[in-house]
Amino acid sequence: MAQGDLNPTSYLILGMLTSADRSAYEIAVLVGRGLDDVWARADRQRYNAPKRLLKKGLVTARTEATGKRKRTVYSITSAGRRALRDWLATESLPPALEFEGMIRVILADAGTTEDLRTNLETMRDHAIRKQALYLAHAATMLDEDGGTFPERHHVLVLANRFMLDHFAHIAEWADWALDQTETWPDTVTPATTHRSRSQAILEESIERGNDRVEGAPDDT
Repeated sequence: MAQGDLNPTSYLILGMLTSADRSAYEIAVLVGRGLDDVWARADRQRYNAPKRLLKKGLVTARTEATGKRKRTVYSITSAGRRALRDWLATESLPPALEFEGMIRVILADAGTTEDLRTNLETMRDHAIRKQALYLAHAATMLDEDGGTFPERHHVLVLANRFMLDHFAHIAEWADWALDQTETWPDTVTPATTHRSRSQAILEESIERGNDRVEGAPDDT
């Protein structure tokens, strides 16, 4: 069975080791190539997580010399492979979003319209830069060698498509929000002066979402 005291970062690292032995540095580099976009905590834990796996016998470690320096290289064990397989067979948690820009939108009525619109522009620019990153990943996977994980090409394509669409949605939404707020005289009075427009947006959102929500399974 999956080990309950491990988190997705641990399983992420085990997954990296199924195809090749990797040093702590290589693991950290791979996490920084976009994996932290789907699991932000991986970025904070990428150096300590392999040590936890070592203590549990899910990986082994050996020291190798690279010039005058030494590095620790990790290998997955049979127990590590079993733990990863067991975890993959369990039900995942619902998606959670950690998005500072959206917190700033929610609290925007305490600031100025300039602050709000600058934040929206920043959100859009961040999203466009992330799109460029995943477009580069897609181009790398099209190379003859298939990129970093050619044996995982077919599943990485699925994830890459999601990330591209995700950041495209943020960029498009930010442009839409900039259009909506262009005539706001401030961040407070539109609660009343633009109420009819706000209601129309909500009604449109409900109409667009109803079909999908009605077809979703009931969690109650």
